[in-house]
Amino acid sequence: MKKLRAAFLFATVMLVGCDHHKPANQAQAEAGSAAVTQGDSDLTGLPSKSANGSAKGAYPRAQLVSLPPAATAPAANPPPTNTNSSAPPVAVSTTPPPDQPPPNLTPAVDSSMSRLTLSPSNPEPATNPPVAADDTAPQDQQVVVLETSMGSIVIELDSSAAPKTCENFRRLVSDGFYNHTVFHRVIPNFVIQGGDPNSIASNRATYGQGGPGYKVPAEIKLTHDVGAVAMARLPDSVNPQRESNGSQFYICVEACPSLDAKYTVFGHVIKGMDVANKISTQPRDARDNPIDRIEMEATLEPKSKALANDGANP
Repeated sequence: MKKLRAAFLFATVMLVGCDHHKPANQAQAEAGSAAVTQGDSDLTGLPSKSANGSAKGAYPRAQLVSLPPAATAPAANPPPTNTNSSAPPVAVSTTPPPDQPPPNLTPAVDSSMSRLTLSPSNPEPATNPPVAADDTAPQDQQVVVLETSMGSIVIELDSSAAPKTCENFRRLVSDGFYNHTVFHRVIPNFVIQGGDPNSIASNRATYGQGGPGYKVPAEIKLTHDVGAVAMARLPDSVNPQRESNGSQFYICVEACPSLDAKYTVFGHVIKGMDVANKISTQPRDARDNPIDRIEMEATLEPKSKALANDGANP
């Protein structure tokens, strides 16, 4: 009986010891598993779950997927601007660049009147030059002086009859447009013609084919009496409005009533008609181009000064 009781007691002690030891091993295993999980989280950057279900070691979502609000983004630096109010404006010239080919114009030869009319295969653009709203008193008191190797010619402009043409002519003279151009067409008892920028160069075949690249509206009022100064133009076939060439002009050395009501007269020679007549009689080629160059220098001067200065004129 004593042996049986001792065996039962031994079995009870062993059972209790096993039950107490098993939870310890299980807790140790769970602790090890949690340690491995947390170690993976530290290496990969992914959040791990704690006992209460909250994220542990998670990165802020704003750093992963969000951009800073537009309001907080640094503003781009604006492009630099010229704040110097004293910088001069850029002037736009109506004169084409020197390397730009002139309009393809050919002189007409069918009649005396046609000599003043340019016959282009490509008419000039009909852009009008900028003109002043009205003439000022100083301009009305000025005259144009054409200095040549044969003497000077003084032209008085008629702004009341041709205000736009006169203003354009003044502008070209002031800009030095006519300087070193020549009288490229001279016809005794008719006219002398000049004002072509092509005539500055040596290629005589292009004389009479150029201009500043624009037309001037027709202002046909005055007649072609002796000393009348008028503008050449394109023919009616391509220029029904009879707009003037921008720069080419002619001076009548005789009265030319056949030209009346067809061309814009904008001034008269008030001194130097003897010079104009002399130029008209110079030796010339088959195209009426003087054999020797007759260059001009054009300036604006007070009328009183121009008339008082006799110069080389008789």
